[in-house]
Amino acid sequence: MEKKNIGILGGMGPEATVFMFNLIVAMTKAEKDQDHIPILINNNPQIPDRTGFFNDNEISPMNDLISSAQHLERMGADFIIMPCNTAHYFYKDMKQNINIPFIHMIDEAAKYASDKLSGIRSFGLLSTIGTYSSRLYEESFEKQGLQIIVPDEDFKNKIMQAITGKQGIKAGYKKIPLEILLEVVDHLNQKGSGAMINGCTEISLVINEEHMDIPLLKPMQVLAEKAIQFAGYELK
Repeated sequence: MEKKNIGILGGMGPEATVFMFNLIVAMTKAEKDQDHIPILINNNPQIPDRTGFFNDNEISPMNDLISSAQHLERMGADFIIMPCNTAHYFYKDMKQNINIPFIHMIDEAAKYASDKLSGIRSFGLLSTIGTYSSRLYEESFEKQGLQIIVPDEDFKNKIMQAITGKQGIKAGYKKIPLEILLEVVDHLNQKGSGAMINGCTEISLVINEEHMDIPLLKPMQVLAEKAIQFAGYELK
């Protein structure tokens, strides 16, 4: 199989971009440097805020997203992945403006849920308000006959506090955001979730399986696995 270079469209946020890069390195079967995948990263933290666009009519990030994708193509990426959930709202517009494949993280997560978690039909979604507003997960998961359960409004606001608050994940904090997010997990469990979806790249930095009594679906990990295989390499 022909080997391909991966392009990571990052910066949303930078730490989540590093997390995706680390996932790919850690999950690739390799015995020496030369066995690893060439990866090109466009870490552009100046892309306008996605949730701000949805909720506060702030500037659209679309032009910057398209520009970043085109830059990765010019750099030599053979295909693109994007570890930001909310930015997938602009996926179709971005894809129309590049000439290389672009793997859709949320579609891949839905396929994984259908194939690997086949006994579960209802998934609680931990995400940003922007992702909730876009209904990206509902669209992808309903195609697979699966239900997305979202938190009530006050719990959505708690999630945003955990991510973007003064002591939030984007500000470098972990302990306080985790405590807040676990409140939301309990709330979603009470609403009937059979599994939880880690639907925000920042949330991936603080919450994992050990915090759950039910399965945790991690789209970032699903995307990393898909990217490794699509690039023509083996999983560890």
